[in-house]
Amino acid sequence: MLISKSVVHREGFLTKVNPLLKITFTMITVSIAFALRDLLAASLLVGVLLLLLLLSVRIKLKILLTAILGLILFTALATWTLGDFRAAMINSLRLLAILLPTPLLSATTLPADLVKALQAIRLPAFLVLGIMLTWRFLPIIYQEAQRIIEANQLRGVDLPRQPQRWFSSLFVPLIFRIVTYADDVTVGLETRGYDPNSPRTQAKPLQWRFGDTIFTVGAVFLLVIVGWLQWQSY
Repeated sequence: MLISKSVVHREGFLTKVNPLLKITFTMITVSIAFALRDLLAASLLVGVLLLLLLLSVRIKLKILLTAILGLILFTALATWTLGDFRAAMINSLRLLAILLPTPLLSATTLPADLVKALQAIRLPAFLVLGIMLTWRFLPIIYQEAQRIIEANQLRGVDLPRQPQRWFSSLFVPLIFRIVTYADDVTVGLETRGYDPNSPRTQAKPLQWRFGDTIFTVGAVFLLVIVGWLQWQSY
């Protein structure tokens, strides 16, 4: 699978965890993040999510510094708007708690495991195929955007500093590349005789493992503590 140039995936504990558990954890975590009002609860949740992400993905220093700078600017803007540094910190941590679970899920879930999870919950075949293709081709789209930006730089066009040219010099060629990929995938599926309604079997079906138990206990423990800290703040 092609991956973006900004991160390098690691084979770790979370990669082997049942994807259904990770999807459930992601949904619950994001739901809780919207309700966070306590600084300690938000800090604990974000700290654990950041630790898991750093253990699962090698993030380039440039990307990490950019993210930190963006967070500082967001906190400063929120402080200026709200007039309360504590409230601004809580809002910044809440934003991180909402955003972090999704890349964590993406970084630790292989496409084949995602398909197994979606099939296990009886999603329609066409929907499974659509999610699978999106999951695999988002990194490719990112790489195509990087190539287009680099090609424009060779022509003397610095797109990051010329947003007025984004539509004609970035979005238009990127759309054409996406359409080309879509045509290639369609032809590939047709030549292989793909039928979404045909019954399928799995060589390695999802099974409950000891690692799933550890993950479940740890996730429940974390969410209970975050909920208790949040409840104590009222």
